[in-house]
Amino acid sequence: MKLKELMRVLINEEMLDVNVYAEEAELFGADPKHGKEIKALFSGLAEEKKARLKEIGRISKGGTGFRQRKTETSRSVEAALRLHITRAQTGIRLYTELIILLKKPEFKENIAAMCTAERRTLAALKKLQLSIKGGKA
Repeated sequence: MKLKELMRVLINEEMLDVNVYAEEAELFGADPKHGKEIKALFSGLAEEKKARLKEIGRISKGGTGFRQRKTETSRSVEAALRLHITRAQTGIRLYTELIILLKKPEFKENIAAMCTAERRTLAALKKLQLSIKGGKA
């Protein structure tokens, strides 16, 4: 993938995540057993991804054109977690590819930090998934 195309894909992925995490935080936040944990994690991830979008826009110099979009939420928290885990793994791969393509060291550092944050996101999602399945977190 070329640099501009990769940036556009990342921007679209992050925009989708912001919307879905925010909606699912409200939707699944009412769960009597894990609602507080889900709402806190998903709301925090939505805010983190908004901040990432701004930084990606600064790096791409094209802006992100962020706007609310109609999104489909998962029907269950388990399905949502499976989807978010897959999307986080894809995000890590895309950020890694972007690091390779970027030339400016300061941009590489910023994107590397985003990749690390995405790895933390993946770990937090897997921990929540395990907790909901009844295992030890």
